Amino acid sequence: MIVTLFRYGAAAYGLVLQAFYPFDTLPFAITISDGAKESLKYQAHQLAYWSAVVSMSFLSIIFILSVWFIFVRSIVAFAMRIRPSFRESVEKRMAERRAKKETQDKKTPSKRAMWGYLLLNTAFSVATIGNDIIFNRPEDAASFKEGIQQRIEYLVEINRIIVRTQLSFLYIMVFLSLIFSLVRTGVRRYRQRRAAARATADEEGRLAPGEMVEIEVQVQQTTTHVLEGKLVDLSDGMDIMYEKMESYAAPASVNKAEEVLVEL
Repeated sequence: MIVTLFRYGAAAYGLVLQAFYPFDTLPFAITISDGAKESLKYQAHQLAYWSAVVSMSFLSIIFILSVWFIFVRSIVAFAMRIRPSFRESVEKRMAERRAKKETQDKKTPSKRAMWGYLLLNTAFSVATIGNDIIFNRPEDAASFKEGIQQRIEYLVEINRIIVRTQLSFLYIMVFLSLIFSLVRTGVRRYRQRRAAARATADEEGRLAPGEMVEIEVQVQQTTTHVLEGKLVDLSDGMDIMYEKMESYAAPASVNKAEEVLVEL
């Protein structure tokens, strides 16, 4: 919420500067020095540019996270269809989360308010990008259209850098999460096997061949159960992330009157 208010405040200040640009005639016959004029011009151009950069970052991260959510949800839905036990685990985890929410009595934002805030931020981002394209277009361009085109090409190149940076950060986070999860699972399974081996070392030597086959099947089932558990954790993690995004998009302080305004 604070970040959003800061964005709106910076954009409003930038629009005020642009309204009086190039500061030759100011209200109430105010006169300022040439140095102050240059400083205000610099602020106007920089605020328009950085507002566009932040807006492009917002739009690109929303797109990347949406694709990631769809990808993970598709995997989880497919696994739930072919593995009834996995479906039961996911539904059980979801029921536990719902029960925990009810006991904590947390106010969750409505879907209408969340989508309203998301659309509002998207429209604001598009507007700030368009403002930068017009205001910061090259002054030495042959025509207005050519200046707009040059500025769009420049912002597209900047957006490529932003997307590559965001994807690199996302890949690093996913990679580190996988490494941490694999190491933790490996250590846990190693300790369990070591403890089981010590406890049953004498008994395994007296097992019949048929009983050995049953043990191998149990090991395979345990491995499958571990994979299912990881998918359940992944699904649960996506739910938590989605709730965080809901809280950011529409804080719990949103009341019914605001929801009606969003609907209108």
